Amino acid sequence: MQRQISILIDGAQSFNKEGTGIASYTRSLASTLGSLGCKIEVLYGRPMVVKKNSTALELSSQVFGELPKQGRVDKLLNAVSLAVHAYAPFRGSVRPIEISQAGVDLATREPPLPKADVIWNASRLYDRAGYFFQIKRRFIEVRLDSPVALAHWTGPMAVKAKGCPNVYTLHDLVPLQFPHFVVDRAGRSALLHAVIAREADLVITVSEASKQAIIELLGLPPERVCVTYQPTPPLPNVSREDSARLVQSVYGVKAGKYALFLGAVEPKKNLKRLIEAFLLANPGIPLLIAGPLGWLYTDILELMATVERNSEQQDTPVRRLGYLPRRHVTALLQCARFFAFPSIWEGFGLPVLEAMQMGVPVLTSNTGSLPEVAGDAAVLVDPLDIEAMSRGIQVLAGDEDLRRDLIARGYLQAQKFGRDIYIERLREAYARVGVELPKQVVCRQDAPRAQDSLQFPA
Repeated sequence: MQRQISILIDGAQSFNKEGTGIASYTRSLASTLGSLGCKIEVLYGRPMVVKKNSTALELSSQVFGELPKQGRVDKLLNAVSLAVHAYAPFRGSVRPIEISQAGVDLATREPPLPKADVIWNASRLYDRAGYFFQIKRRFIEVRLDSPVALAHWTGPMAVKAKGCPNVYTLHDLVPLQFPHFVVDRAGRSALLHAVIAREADLVITVSEASKQAIIELLGLPPERVCVTYQPTPPLPNVSREDSARLVQSVYGVKAGKYALFLGAVEPKKNLKRLIEAFLLANPGIPLLIAGPLGWLYTDILELMATVERNSEQQDTPVRRLGYLPRRHVTALLQCARFFAFPSIWEGFGLPVLEAMQMGVPVLTSNTGSLPEVAGDAAVLVDPLDIEAMSRGIQVLAGDEDLRRDLIARGYLQAQKFGRDIYIERLREAYARVGVELPKQVVCRQDAPRAQDSLQFPA
């Protein structure tokens, strides 16, 4: 009988209430490895005060509890504390503390945390690692009380585990390719990615487009970069009837009578051009924008406010809904006439895959990874060409036959990213660093049939 393999995964983004693509990736990774019988150990960096007489419940309540909102003074003091810690005599290693899950009902948390057999915490680990790297140009080394076969870091971070292969997932190189789309300090992102390229035993990425960028910009040989793609995560089970009632009662829109965008409000999502194209197309339905505020969003919000002010005498053609619970996102997506996602660059583009999985026609970009994900199952447009985008919106909004065809194609395309395929790619990647995942049959998650989808009138 094969010995159980322990895999360490970071939880750096898992407590982000507004959700991130990396948080979703972390959940899928943990779930997939767990389904193969691996022992999943997750490492968090939650603020935690440990005393000699601290009980297990006191520690777990610090890790799993909600943190108070920080004001300006709190943020300043926290930054000073982290900087002082980085400058102080510090050997650059931490020993996390195991956190008990006994008595804590984590199943009720939204969004859910990755399922874990063992949970570790090192107070403010990932913040400290960032400051330590900025000052010392070194990674913080994690030393666990029990050995693991492999450490898988789900994004670029200045942390490594001692005594095992370290694998890093680089979803994209947007901070290097589009530095004007991010907030950076003194080229820290470029330096961090360069050190990861040097230190990592293996780099995993989620598309061939990202792999090519990693090879070209970081100088990694192709054999040190593996493409695993991403599986479609399970979505909340909301019936179409319930979805239609929810979107009408909560958001005041009828099923099939709106277009939807999902994603953070930040430059690479190309929202300004999408809004302009939508107004130019004038499809007779509103565009709903669902997602949290990201960064560098002021001009995008100003455009939305201007559109809203000029539409006071009628229904506004563009509405921002903000961050929404996953169940509401599923309902809105399921009932949309079409999904618009003309991002300038994506490492993968999971929302496109989710839309196709749910039987929703898609308009997306012909750049980055998006053509890989969408295949021939979407209307592809140049994300910088507003007129072309507008024509695509008009066609999708008005052509029911095209939407029906894209729905059928979308189900087939989504099946190419099933969990069993992901497992094989992950198994091949881990084998390159000497870690053999269990060979276990996993049931395929079949996509819904095209004839089961809702068809809405134009």
